[in-house]
Amino acid sequence: MESEPSRAWFFFSPSGRVSRRPYALGILFWFSLQFAAIGQMFAGDRQNSDSLLVLSFLALMIVGLASVVSMVMLTIKRVHDMGYPGILAFVVFVPVVSFLALVCFLFWPSAPPNPFGHAPNRPNRM
Repeated sequence: MESEPSRAWFFFSPSGRVSRRPYALGILFWFSLQFAAIGQMFAGDRQNSDSLLVLSFLALMIVGLASVVSMVMLTIKRVHDMGYPGILAFVVFVPVVSFLALVCFLFWPSAPPNPFGHAPNRPNRM
């Protein structure tokens, strides 16, 4: 019986594969946290809010850094699931093609077992 993979693997490891639905949910999770952090920064009371603004900005930076790292790891696993090497995940940083690449990553079907793992949504156990 195989154990359930950890959340740390899902968000912060490039090993293995992840299918379309978990990938979309992971990206949506990080976008939601980023929007919440941005909203918190602008929702504060204008009086005596300098310290709150600084704390909100720090929270936004922490969430932003964690989300960028996590989204890259998720995209690497998604590219592995499609049957391609993980370096292809970095096309999301190319401004003109990033949106098209994200759409492809969301809709491209999973490949059969490949060198990156036998089944989606699991770390690669060598």
